[in-house]
Amino acid sequence: MSAPGYGCAICRISTEPIEVFTADGPVRHLGSAYLAEAATPAQRRVLSKVRESKARALKADLKAAEKLSRTRYTATTTPAAPRPRRSVTEQQAQEEISRARAVDLAARALPDLIPPRDPPPGWARPRPRPDITAPAVTDPAVTAPPDDPTGTRPAPGSKE
Repeated sequence: MSAPGYGCAICRISTEPIEVFTADGPVRHLGSAYLAEAATPAQRRVLSKVRESKARALKADLKAAEKLSRTRYTATTTPAAPRPRRSVTEQQAQEEISRARAVDLAARALPDLIPPRDPPPGWARPRPRPDITAPAVTDPAVTAPPDDPTGTRPAPGSKE
């Protein structure tokens, strides 16, 4: 499995003790640390088998996907335009496309992702970007026609 002193190659954890030293002042040896609740050798063997079977299943899925992506053509004895061997209906194509879109890629890529918490209220936060599509004018005197000093008459061409 692994060379002595290098830990478990399957689990990528050290099976050897870790020596702990102080970080400040004079360097002192504090002692040895061992992994708490370490997996047993039997658990590591089972874990290895589970990971190997998962890898085999993924390889088989990849092989099947590559086989499906190839276009095969019918055999012919006379010169003719190539015709695909299997034809797919519009409904079958749409179903496969919708199944592919239904897969949440972020969930597959990061299954253990925990979204970050909101920052504390005392932290500075970025300001929202101003909406450049909305008119920035808020002064009624600017939007009112010049002959309406109060700014209460509707603008010409409006439906009121």
